[in-house]
Amino acid sequence: MKKKVILSGGLKEMVTYCTAIYEVDKDVDTEYLMNIVSKSPVFENKSFYTNVFGVAQRTTITRNTSLFVKGNKITLQIRYDILKVVDIKLTEEDEEWIKSDVESLLKHFELLVTTFDEGKDE
Repeated sequence: MKKKVILSGGLKEMVTYCTAIYEVDKDVDTEYLMNIVSKSPVFENKSFYTNVFGVAQRTTITRNTSLFVKGNKITLQIRYDILKVVDIKLTEEDEEWIKSDVESLLKHFELLVTTFDEGKDE
């Protein structure tokens, strides 16, 4: 399986993008893969909140995931929007959390994709 992953953006831009492109050995069952990703609690579009303890201040991080498939090429795109509700200083920990979440999502996604790349060893 060939893959290429690009992660860009960050705290300064208030948005982080990830595009992962996979090329497998055989055509992908598009309906099957799209169905898994769209119904999966792992890949669902979701909002996360960071709170300042003892105060009503919080920052919202929204994750949106999209999947595109054509033939033997699979593209997964993830976007994280950082929405400051009030004046909270964002830290490197916030950025590291997003990178860690991306890495975890890609591990789960690659496990699904390997089912379309298993014919080469048989």
